[in-house]
Amino acid sequence: MILLILIYSFVLFIVAAIAVIYFKLVYPAKKIYDVFRAQGICGEPFIPLFGQLSELRKQRNNDASMIYHEELVKKHGNVYLFGLGPLTHLVANEPDLLADVFSRNKASNYTKTVEFSGVFVPLIGSHNLLVAEGSEHERARRMINPAFYHVNLKSMVSIITDRTAKAIESIISNEQKSKSADLQVLFNALTLSIIASSAFGTDFETNTHAKDVISRTFAQLLDITEYRSMYMINQIPFLSRLPFWGKKILDEGNRKVAEFVDQIITDRRQGQSSSLSNGPDLLDLLLSAVDDEGKPFNDQEIKEQSLAFVFAGSETTGNLMVWMLYVLMTNENVLQACREEVDRVLPNGIE
Repeated sequence: MILLILIYSFVLFIVAAIAVIYFKLVYPAKKIYDVFRAQGICGEPFIPLFGQLSELRKQRNNDASMIYHEELVKKHGNVYLFGLGPLTHLVANEPDLLADVFSRNKASNYTKTVEFSGVFVPLIGSHNLLVAEGSEHERARRMINPAFYHVNLKSMVSIITDRTAKAIESIISNEQKSKSADLQVLFNALTLSIIASSAFGTDFETNTHAKDVISRTFAQLLDITEYRSMYMINQIPFLSRLPFWGKKILDEGNRKVAEFVDQIITDRRQGQSSSLSNGPDLLDLLLSAVDDEGKPFNDQEIKEQSLAFVFAGSETTGNLMVWMLYVLMTNENVLQACREEVDRVLPNGIE
């Protein structure tokens, strides 16, 4: 009798678990998929719970993620569906659709998902432009806008030219050792150095500790985060808290970065550090920014806004530069036109 009760209990548990999984994960994703398909949007086949995750991981491991999505565009058009684990994703490559997403007037129509926050909050917190929503995002955007005024961006040009010159020198000095170079690695390192120097006012070429924390630790955190995201670990709260899949590395790296940035903010407040640019850097602007009520950012907000700029700005800009060079090198007429313009605008002798 006891054995029979145990069997029934086990069966009921399995049925209940399947029901929960279906109604929590499978049914919502399939409903979204069907709604889009009914509107004529094509996509990859609907696969419950897994979607195209295995194929995405395979392409990522082969460094062919972009090629994979280019093939999907050729197959389905500029707007298509695919599954990332239990989530149905709509991919839009139409400029008009993207403009609608980024329009200030349409901001309330689009929200950041829980899964999005699950990926980025462990890295940069929730009080920044990348993750924040609603009134908090609007307040931060208004306070940070002056950082992008022409006069402030112009004052940071000296950092850009200095870091770029050093990167070119490094490439030339290594030319005899190697006939090839990984442009993605070079540009990501360059943009990280420029943005981090602009954000924190620290010379990463001479400050060994700063270079270790930002260049190595931050890069390691990005790799771990990408790995955990591809296996849906960060997106599932229960799994994200378990001490596996690089969780220890993630926590230790976040601790090192947080301590480093906290010290940078303290030093700047106490006048022990200063901007490397010809005017105020990002940290100066964050420290002096106030909202409509005259309230400034607190130290936690300053830290998270700075980290968001470094995280969101470095790799994306580096990758954009790589693609720009790829387009130039595969379009000789455009490359030649660029060379002629550079020669015309910058005569010999101008550095």
